[in-house]
Amino acid sequence: MQQFLDNQFNPDDQLDKGDVARAKEMLARAESVLIFTHKNPDTDAIGSTMALAKYLKEKGKEPKIFLPKPLAGNFFYLKEAVAIIGENELIRNNFELIIGMDCSNLDWSGAEKFLEQKKQEGSFFINIDHHPNSGYADINIVDTKSASTSLVLYKIFKRWGIGIDVNLATKILAGIVADTNSFSNSATSTEAYGAAGELLALGAQYNYIINKIQKNEHDGWFGLWARLLSRLTKNDKIKLAYSVVLPEDEQLGDGSVLDGATNFLSNLEGMRLAMVLKESLDGEIKVSMRAIDKEIDVGQIAHYFGGGGHSKAAGFSVKGRLEREGNYWQIV
Repeated sequence: MQQFLDNQFNPDDQLDKGDVARAKEMLARAESVLIFTHKNPDTDAIGSTMALAKYLKEKGKEPKIFLPKPLAGNFFYLKEAVAIIGENELIRNNFELIIGMDCSNLDWSGAEKFLEQKKQEGSFFINIDHHPNSGYADINIVDTKSASTSLVLYKIFKRWGIGIDVNLATKILAGIVADTNSFSNSATSTEAYGAAGELLALGAQYNYIINKIQKNEHDGWFGLWARLLSRLTKNDKIKLAYSVVLPEDEQLGDGSVLDGATNFLSNLEGMRLAMVLKESLDGEIKVSMRAIDKEIDVGQIAHYFGGGGHSKAAGFSVKGRLEREGNYWQIV
């Protein structure tokens, strides 16, 4: 079976063979490992992070995962039995190896001061991503042609020649499915299809993933989506579709159930760009963008405002409040 799969899909040359080999060596040697991802993580971030944690566990390691907030319930199906720590626990640990997953810049980690300090103290950093990236690590395995970071990790695993069981295959496939919006958006590629086919052959539970992503049973799911859709606004002049999430919406539940909202809005006919603006209680507005028109590079927009992402999907945060002004919303 493995020989058949190897003949069907081969990692492209954008992954540096030397970096991939060095990363494996560092993982084998490290006694204490921390994995982090970006703030407000999505399915690709959680799937790839948990997949790497599972690999490390199987190698006898005890990795810790840093998340600024508790893991949202809609990601429990991807959860691995490893320690998930917050900021208070973070500063009480010393890590020999620190790995960033799906995080293009340390500023998006939620622990930038701690991580910068660890860099100065000599911790070794590995960065695995598919977004245009600041290259903050000692080893940067960044493939901007890949549909998701989970796909990058899968190619790394293939280079390492590791066995992939049903659980690991499902974690990886979840990230690919989510970032391609179930193979329907512009991130979809023949490579993504090829990898998905292999993962399905290895037992990945596609229907289970779709059920979790598209049929989330969170108590506040319908209420949150109802409010999001009630505020849907279209600017026909610039072909922009957007909506907003306000602080009072948090009473309906965890806003993470809206992670696919930009993908949903990108299906509106005649639009070139989709956006969701989410205001938090602390006065920060998170802007998520999805390019519908291939000529629009939302990554450049995000980087201008200090955010991150790639040409098709990106985001940034600004301070302020959302207020309705006539038929539109504005940041004040």
